[in-house]
Amino acid sequence: MRFSPTSNFLFRVSTDPAFGTGHTARLLALRLCLSHRVTWFTDPGGRHMLSPSIPEQDSVLEEADITSVERLQSYARENAAELIVCDSYHVACDDLREAAIKTVYFCDYNKDNYPANFTMINSQPNAVPKFGWLTGPAFMPLTIREKNQTEVDFKSLSQPVNCLVGFGSVDTNNVTSLALSALLSDENLRNLVRPICLLGPWFKQTEEVEKQLKSFPDARLITDCAGVLDMPFMCPLAIGAPGVSHAERLYAGAATVLVPQISQHEALCKGWQDEGCALAARPDIEDIANQIRALVANNFEKAVKISRRGQAVIDGKGASRIAEKILEG
Repeated sequence: MRFSPTSNFLFRVSTDPAFGTGHTARLLALRLCLSHRVTWFTDPGGRHMLSPSIPEQDSVLEEADITSVERLQSYARENAAELIVCDSYHVACDDLREAAIKTVYFCDYNKDNYPANFTMINSQPNAVPKFGWLTGPAFMPLTIREKNQTEVDFKSLSQPVNCLVGFGSVDTNNVTSLALSALLSDENLRNLVRPICLLGPWFKQTEEVEKQLKSFPDARLITDCAGVLDMPFMCPLAIGAPGVSHAERLYAGAATVLVPQISQHEALCKGWQDEGCALAARPDIEDIANQIRALVANNFEKAVKISRRGQAVIDGKGASRIAEKILEG
C-alpha cells in the first residue's frame, strides 16, 4: 500500500533502561527519514526519556508495562492508523497482529515464528534472508549526526593508541572491567593502548572502573556522551559488544574486539567477525588480550582490514533504506 502525507504511524519502542537504549536509537534514526506524523508508545516512564529527541508534532503515550500494546491497539482503532513499527523484544507479535494493519518488527535473532504478513528487520550480519524481510547490515538504522566517514590512518598513529572501551548504557555484568583487566594483564598492551572508557547513564560500577584506569599512564573516562559518534577523542581501536554502538564504531572506522555480554550475543559477535567487521573474543581476560594483540600485530594489519571493511558495510544509510522500503509498500 501507498501512504499519504497525512498517514499516522505508530512506533512501539522499548525504553526501559534495563534493556539498553539501542531500541530507541534505531527508531529515532528511522524517524529522521519519515515526514509522516508518528505517535510513540513506550514502556512506563519512557515519555521523559523520549520527548527531547523527537519532532514537536509527535506525541508519546506510555503503556502499562513493558509487554503491553493495549494503548497502541486502542489508538490504532480510534485514529485509523496505517502502520506499526515495533522495536521491543518484550512485545509479542501476536498482540500486534490484532491491530490488522501493516506492521514492521525489529529482531536481531533468527526465528521462524513470525506472522507471514509482517515485515521483519534483522540488520545483523548473520541474518537469514527471507522473502519480504529486510536483512543484513545494509539495513542497520544509524543516526550519523551529519558526520562524514574519515578513513583512519593507522600508519601515523602514535603510542599509546586510543582504545574505546564501551558496553552500552547499562553493562549489568560490568564487562567493561573485564576488558580493562585484559589490557592490564599484559604490560606491553598497557603501554601500547590508552583506554577511553565510555560509560552509559545507568552503569553502576563506576568506582571499580575508575580504580582500574589509574593503572594506565593516561586513560580517560567519559560519561556525558550520547554515543560513539559524539566522542571527543578519535579511537582507532575498541572493545565492546554487538549492537547499535558497534554500528557506530564501524561507521567511525574503529577496529573492534567484540565481547558478548549475554549468551545471545555470542552468535552476533561471530557474525560480525565472519563479515570481516570485528574480532570475536570470549568473556575471558586471556582471550580478550589475545584478540587485542592480534588486532595490533604486524603494524595493525588486521585492524586496518576491519576498519576499511566496517566503513564499507556500515555507510550510515540503513535508516533511509528501511524508510524507502516501508513507504513503497
